[in-house]
Amino acid sequence: MSDSASTGGPGGYGPAPPPLVASPPVVWPASESCPRPSEPPEPWVSIWSRPRVTLRHILETSPRRSLFRLAAIGGIAQCLAAATQPGFGDAYSIPVVVSVAGAGGALAGILAMFIFSALIGMTGRWLGGRGGMTAVMAALAWANVPAIWSLALWLPRAALLGEETFHSLPASIEETPPAALLFAVLQGMQAIIAVWGFVILLKCLGEAHVFSAWRALGALLLAALVLAVPIALVAILGLSLGR
Repeated sequence: MSDSASTGGPGGYGPAPPPLVASPPVVWPASESCPRPSEPPEPWVSIWSRPRVTLRHILETSPRRSLFRLAAIGGIAQCLAAATQPGFGDAYSIPVVVSVAGAGGALAGILAMFIFSALIGMTGRWLGGRGGMTAVMAALAWANVPAIWSLALWLPRAALLGEETFHSLPASIEETPPAALLFAVLQGMQAIIAVWGFVILLKCLGEAHVFSAWRALGALLLAALVLAVPIALVAILGLSLGR
């Protein structure tokens, strides 16, 4: 027997076995029910419906993003809303109100962000929170988004009321039912945005401190109390010394 016939098989006899070929892996198509990675939220939109997820994404990526700009524009929005209260908008012209709200509101918004970040950071830790100064600042700043969006409502209000834009009770709409109805709708929309903005604030503060929105409300009330007590004491002392 030749040497070529005695190779390959077991014991050195018979033909060589065919080579083993591994079968390709089976790849099943992805099911539509399989969860997909969620896209990063767009803060200016997602904070309306997902404030906690939005703030968590901000804190994990760029916690200092746009803080001063948000605080300044939010302060302007708050001052414009306050100008419609009886006494200020009724007494001053539109250029004066807009100038005061623009300069004073921006400064007040930034200053309030620093003061309340320190206070809520402290009172939040009293209640078991873990948020640092930057996290609380981000929560306060991004909670201004609804108020900033509400600035768009001033355009139809100005077109409707003209020189009475900042009047608390505009006389020009008293005898015009359609104008009065539109004014009521604008007022209602501003009220709804203000209420939902406060809910967003509590949820953002809760996420910053890693606790519930109800505990965030407690931290906010404690911060207001800590701020109000010394102011009240100084006022009482000033009144007593002035007598």
